[in-house]
Order: sequence, then C-alpha cells, then structure tokens
Amino acid sequence: MPEFAVFIPVLDEAALLRPHCQRLVEHLQAITPDFELIIASNGSMDATPELGAKLSAQEPRLRFFHLPQRGPGRALDRALELITAPKLITLDLDLSTELEFVDRALDLLERHAVVVGSKQQGRQERVWWRVLGSGVYILCARRFLGLPYQDYSLGAKGFRTDWLRANRQAIDWNTAYVANLIFCAHRQGQAVSEVPVVCHDTRRSRFRLLHEGFYRFAWLGRLWWQCHLRGRPVHGGLKRSSG
Repeated sequence: MPEFAVFIPVLDEAALLRPHCQRLVEHLQAITPDFELIIASNGSMDATPELGAKLSAQEPRLRFFHLPQRGPGRALDRALELITAPKLITLDLDLSTELEFVDRALDLLERHAVVVGSKQQGRQERVWWRVLGSGVYILCARRFLGLPYQDYSLGAKGFRTDWLRANRQAIDWNTAYVANLIFCAHRQGQAVSEVPVVCHDTRRSRFRLLHEGFYRFAWLGRLWWQCHLRGRPVHGGLKRSSG
C-alpha cells in the first residue's frame, strides 16, 4: 500500500503538466518511493487529457483521469474511488505553495484528521484583490461559523483518508468542499492543525472569479443557516458515482 497520496485537480494545464509533474515526483520520491499521485482533469478543453494519459503510462505511480464537467470537488469525489493510501495531500498544479508543506502535513496527519496550509499565517505573493477577497471570506467563516482557521483554498490541505471517506457527503461539486470539510472536522471535535505556508501565485486564475466569489459566499451562508444554526448535517449535494 502507498504511504500517502497527492491529489491535484487541473483545468487546461497542458503547458504545466509535464514539467510540474516531473518536479513533484522528484520531491515525493525523496520522501518515499511508495506514493500515489492522482491528477484529475475536470472540464479541460486543451491537450491536458491526452498529455495526462501519456504521463500516466510513463509513470506507474501517477494515475490520471478526465471528467468532461468542471468541478474540483467532483474530481476529488471520483479520486476517492482510486486512492488506497491512508493520507491524502491536495495541491495546485502550479506548485505555488512550497513543497515542504507535504513533508510537514504527512507528519501532522499521524495525529490530526485535517491539516490546513495557511497563506495568511505564512507569506503570500498574490494580487491584492485576491488577498482581500480571501480575507473577507476568512472573516465571515470566523464570525458566522466560529471557525478559527485562516485558509479555505484548494491547495495545501491534508486529510486522513478514512476520515475523508467518512465525511464524503460534505464534498460539493466545485470548491466549497474545503470549508465544508473543515466545518465538519471542527464540529466533530477532530484534531485540526494549521501551519504557515509560503505561496507565490501571480498568474491569472483558472476560475471565473466573480462567479466563484458568489458561489463560495452563498455556500458559506448555507453552512451558517442549515448546519451551524439548525444543526443539520453537511451535505455537498453531489450525486455519487454508482461505481
């Protein structure tokens, strides 16, 4: 059994796929040769699906699949059917967060259900309006949900795989699954560790940011009303695969 898995959702990343997978594999195999790397294309319209299939054929520890619909949460839900390792790290393909996070998260996952890599606690080089938007979201999560954590982005997160599967119903199709899962862990009294990370990300986002902003804040409101105030379970509303 692999010691850990790394999951990366991608959207139209043909230019970065080969060089960044190579860099990542080199880092991971320095930790241990027994890992699995799951790359999930969701809605890619460029050469990402073809290139990902080629890379998977060349590197047996890399598993690649393509979904026609957009949605990193949908991709994670599908990846859970493939992952066999007891620990899962999620990253962004641009590797904008220092890879030392992987080493730290793997150690912390021995004692924690969730590890949160925090750009707010560390250092971030991003455009000001993305920093501002994240700050407002974090403030709302603290104020309305009582969550003390400072990062709800997709990358630089770690999960115990068994705990993640037990809370799979909280995964939504898009990006709100991070806040959903952190809320679940906090409400359950699970051990959650937040560690500072260094992030350098100045390239144009792959997300439709206005749409993404409305979506995530609306979902935060849903968590507050349905789950925090009314005590209902967290449901992502994602229709599960039949197998």
